[in-house]
This record gives sequence, structure tokens and C-alpha cells, in this order.
Amino acid sequence: MMWVFDAYGTLWNVSRIEAAVQRAQVPDSARFLSLWRQKQLEYAFLRTVMGDYAPFSTVTQDALEYCLAVFGIAMSPLDQDALLHAWFHPQAFEDAHEFLQSLEGEQRWILSNGDPAMLAAGVEATRWQDCLEGWISVDQARRYKPHPDAYRLVAETTKASLEDVIFVSSNGWDVAGATRFGFRTIWVNRRGTPPDRLGVNPWRVVRSLSDLHGGRR
Repeated sequence: MMWVFDAYGTLWNVSRIEAAVQRAQVPDSARFLSLWRQKQLEYAFLRTVMGDYAPFSTVTQDALEYCLAVFGIAMSPLDQDALLHAWFHPQAFEDAHEFLQSLEGEQRWILSNGDPAMLAAGVEATRWQDCLEGWISVDQARRYKPHPDAYRLVAETTKASLEDVIFVSSNGWDVAGATRFGFRTIWVNRRGTPPDRLGVNPWRVVRSLSDLHGGRR
């Protein structure tokens, strides 16, 4: 059995990024971060549709500059770098490390929109080198999830068959893309939001990774 996890929002909490925004004394920091994340994903999706790939760190920078313009904030390049730096040093969800350890003996991978430098830094920051067999960046496909080519990287990298893969994400659109591709999927619906209407349903829905203990299959 192979477990493949999304990173940001699933294994890694954005709270450290929120703290960085607050330290920068951005007004209405919660709304700022929400818009930043929204535009980050939107730009990734649009670049995939347009066939104009750029690394996720670039997309994140572009989204930040957009938010600064919307909020009318003049921020120095140094202060912008401090905000971007937070994406390279995420904080793990409390349930993530314990669950990864519980899967010892099974294959554990990350598949993320993050570019290689971001993922390498994130794994090091969370000290998960011994909890993962590896990580896969969509940078190899030059298409962002939920494009099928992004999920295809799992088979190309690990040689696993579709029926052997359980894909876990907290993002409904990601779960829909992985389900459509053919993976068995688990939606970690941390916020208790309604499912997206995209014509597919996940194999399982849980509120946290802790809910999977004792009943993983």
C-alpha cells in the first residue's frame, strides 16, 4: 500500500505563514492571508490552463504582490522576502507526524504543487526525513494539480499501480482531481465545509488524520 499526501493544508499548517503576516503588521491579516492563498491557487490553475508554467514560489510571489496592491500596502523587498520565507518553513499539524509514524512499513510520499526547493525546505523544517520515502513536486510535469499529469507523476516516480495508492488531501478540488484520475482518496475536511460539486466523491471523509487511526483500510 502506498500513501500519498498533499502538503500545504494537509500535513503542513499555514499558521506560521499567518504569524509572519501578523508580524509584518499587515492590517486585517486574516483577510490578507485568505486572499493571498486564494490568488496563489488561482494563478497556479490559470497558468496550467494557459500552458504558461512558473514555479510555485514565483506564483506565490506574484500572488503576494497582487494582495499588496489590493490592500494598498507599500512593502520593501526585504519584508516581502520574510513573508515568502514562511512558506519554506511550515509548521506540521499535530496529528500529521503521529499518523505518518503509524504508517511505518508502508510507502509514504508527498505530492505537492510546491516547487522542489519549497518541499525540500519543508521536509527539513518538520524533520520528516525518516517519515517519508520521498516527495514529488508537480514541477516535473509543469502542470499544477488537479491536472491529470500532476497525479501521473506518482506512478512515474514510484512505479505504483492506481489500486495501490491512497491519496490524502484537505483540499476538496485536489481530492476531486485525484479521484477522477483513479486514486482511492481521503478528504481531510478539517473545516467541516460542504463538498465541492465536481461529479466525484472521495472514498472516505474524515475531520483529521487522527480519525484514520485503527481503521486505515
